[in-house]
Amino acid sequence: MRSTTSISRPLHRCCSGGLRWRALHKLTKGFLVFFTRRSILKAVLAALPAHCAARDLGQLASPAQGTVPVDGARAFLADQVRLLPGSPFYVRQELHRNGVLASYDPDKLLYPYRALAKLPQKEGVESGYDGWDNGFLRGHMAGHYLSAAARMAVATDSRLFRDRVNYLVGELAACQRSLNLDGYLAAFSTAAFDQLEGKPGADAGGIGAPYYTIQKIMSGLLDAHAYVGNKQALVVVTRMADYFGKRLAALDAAQIDRMFRTDGNRNPPNEFGAMSDVLTELFKIGKDPRHLAAARLFNRAWFVGPLAEGEDRLGSLHANTHIAQAVGLANYANAHGNPEALKASENFWRLVVHRHSFANGGNSFNEWFDQPGTEAGPSIDDRKVLPPTTGETCNTHNMLKLTARLFERNRRAELADYYERALYNHVLASVAPDSGAVTYFTPLHGDFRTYLNGSFCCSGSGIENTARYNEGIYFHKDASLWVNLYIPSELSWREAGMLLRQQGDITRGDAVRLSVVKAGASAVTLNLRIPAWVAKPVTVRINDKPQGVDAKPASYLSFRRQWKAGDVIELTLPAGLRLEQARDVSSMVAIFHGPVLLAGELGKDNMPASDVGDKDAFLKVAAAPVPDIVSASGNPADWLAPLPGDPSAFRIKDAGPANGIVVRPLFDLHHQRYSVYWRLRKDT
Repeated sequence: MRSTTSISRPLHRCCSGGLRWRALHKLTKGFLVFFTRRSILKAVLAALPAHCAARDLGQLASPAQGTVPVDGARAFLADQVRLLPGSPFYVRQELHRNGVLASYDPDKLLYPYRALAKLPQKEGVESGYDGWDNGFLRGHMAGHYLSAAARMAVATDSRLFRDRVNYLVGELAACQRSLNLDGYLAAFSTAAFDQLEGKPGADAGGIGAPYYTIQKIMSGLLDAHAYVGNKQALVVVTRMADYFGKRLAALDAAQIDRMFRTDGNRNPPNEFGAMSDVLTELFKIGKDPRHLAAARLFNRAWFVGPLAEGEDRLGSLHANTHIAQAVGLANYANAHGNPEALKASENFWRLVVHRHSFANGGNSFNEWFDQPGTEAGPSIDDRKVLPPTTGETCNTHNMLKLTARLFERNRRAELADYYERALYNHVLASVAPDSGAVTYFTPLHGDFRTYLNGSFCCSGSGIENTARYNEGIYFHKDASLWVNLYIPSELSWREAGMLLRQQGDITRGDAVRLSVVKAGASAVTLNLRIPAWVAKPVTVRINDKPQGVDAKPASYLSFRRQWKAGDVIELTLPAGLRLEQARDVSSMVAIFHGPVLLAGELGKDNMPASDVGDKDAFLKVAAAPVPDIVSASGNPADWLAPLPGDPSAFRIKDAGPANGIVVRPLFDLHHQRYSVYWRLRKDT
């Protein structure tokens, strides 16, 4: 056993040239006999001089004495939740299972990896995928595909995707072995990192944001391990983490700060994705403190400190760069218990949701955060009002991840309300219901969607999104179950011996029906979310017996009992029409029916023959004029008439220029112009 003094000296010497990964590894090995690995990390941090700990292990203050990881709830993942027919989520997931996701060729995804590793390509495969996957984000789609296919394999019990995941992992492992660079794996050379680190003469060869792409690969490998049980994937990703841990340990504080300072450029070439998240996940699997220490390097003081104080400095930042950082920060905070990280990740969510989001739960103008409160007024995108560049899909993909992490530590209905809003009205709405094609931006005022024809970042998150629909519906902790989303599905809670089936499409006015197909041996508390949007009193019946409940919007109703097979809970959630005003222009409103954002059909005038193309292909096509709604009433029920035969659609009436326009769920309106924001003028 080494004394505290002998520990601090070698680490202190390393401060002048960066904390040495090997030194930390030797130290932690020396303590394994006496401490848990989590205790090792605390001991090492305690032994470091304050300036060394702050500088070399990620700029966060050392954890307060006695803090512990969050003992929170966990989401049921795709391997325990199956979507059932009867919702738009099932339809779009099936489109991807049978079409979009199935259409990818694993050998084309592997092409740039094999090329770098000097391994032979498969016969007939002469190139990879065009676009960003063959450009500055070379190889990122393989990571996205692994994450999507691993979930789809278990979510739909698909042998095809299970086999593809295992094949991709095996071939990536072969590339890693052939490269023979101490665990390095990518589709581009290490020169990209040499250039990022500022080494003289280094040429990245057109690669940008290399850590961003590395994170996608590592996340995909971790998902292959978590969902499909591929053990080789864990070996490959651990070797990658070791390589980058050593590489970062060789840098000094100034180099690291320069590399990971992402607030000086609206499109930062050093974007590093959710590296803190993937390294924290690796720590949670293997409990190796080196991985948590490495994760901490990506939680930067300039970002975390102001957020912990509740300051909003998000204006002009590249949105998804920093949402991904917040995802990593939240996961790190939950695993580590650091008070500053806990506060900062919570405050980031609050600021984005309440000051920087649109009615559909999305955010950003042309990928950037605007000044706090900007929504329907002149924007950071050349002062345009609600331009066609609103709402990058990747942003909301990551906001859902962040929201789930926060719900783990604090089961607030507000978090689930936002998750539902963003899932229904942005993520679901980004997928075409006829083809499964995905979008980069979601316009909100007179424009139309462009469906992507390349390998953009949102192409990658887009194929992941449909496989993630199963996740976020249910959470659990001990003997408590939270039902957060009302989507037809079947939950297999193996630990509790419970099988629960949910039916009813709330977007079409159905009641929710929860049936206990199989009951466990112990009592379970069932927590049913009462959404903020309920318009009338909620009713609950258990086995056809009315329950006396006082169900407040944005809360949970809890029922604890020894459930039996055959028990049925029926929940009615009355939806009403309502308006939500834009934060900055009170006359601009969005129309909701329950959880669903309604969009008005504005036709196809001046649209191209095809709405498929590059993400920016049609940004210069003029928007259609959006007529005002003219009415003395602020109650949309006074000027919306139900459309016969469709409980989710309405026609505007007695409202001036907008008369006759049909409004329907944004997620159902595709291949034409539309608007979700309207100017409401009083009838004078």
